[in-house]
Amino acid sequence: MRHALLAASIFSSLSLAAAIYPFDAIRNSGSTPSPLIAITNQPDHEAQAQQQNPIMPVDQPDQPSSSSSGPSAENPNPDPSTSSSTSTLSISDILPQTRKINIFASLTRDIDSVTTRLDSTNPSSNTTLLAPLNSAMQSLPRKPWEDRPGDDSSVRAESNEDKAAGNLARFVLEHVVPVSPWLEGRENALQTLGGRRLWWEWERRDGEKVRVVKPGDLIVDEVVGRVGNGEVWAVKGVVNYE
Repeated sequence: MRHALLAASIFSSLSLAAAIYPFDAIRNSGSTPSPLIAITNQPDHEAQAQQQNPIMPVDQPDQPSSSSSGPSAENPNPDPSTSSSTSTLSISDILPQTRKINIFASLTRDIDSVTTRLDSTNPSSNTTLLAPLNSAMQSLPRKPWEDRPGDDSSVRAESNEDKAAGNLARFVLEHVVPVSPWLEGRENALQTLGGRRLWWEWERRDGEKVRVVKPGDLIVDEVVGRVGNGEVWAVKGVVNYE
């Protein structure tokens, strides 16, 4: 009974993503790595999100603001007290409304520690959430709950709910930076809740100034929300997916 309840908890939130992007969540997990989600000829949901998403992006990092309160070459880390923060909302409030990252958002609901943190209004729980775009999740070489290459454990995730739950939690925790605002520079490197040490820098890519999370050169597509307990950064890739 415990395993049945745990299995239901692990994969229940995937139903939303499956309804939008059809994929086989469990059964297609053989030895040959397969994409997380089948790519189909569907409309570009990320483009539609720009028109349908009720949460307005805040000072997009790709196009730094020239104002004194926004990021710029002279002031890349704006004073959070002067930014457009919605202090009465939490990260959990805006995640379901941000379509371009809703696949990853659905996974966060299965990790109790993450759900509690994203709901919290305690300043010690402020968070910068690195949320992979749907397109990044679609292109993964294996599902987040599957075993990593080189894992020679006798317990396999495809046949053990506890192992699958651990793999999924590790994937999500690698994207949770336990601070907000998160200052630029290697000297401000921090460990994610998954243990990966990260920092970010402004860089010019293809003529545009963008935030890049390092190591791994993870480009920030935009800051999709800034609320009372932190920020959500939509990123064009995933953290530490070896």
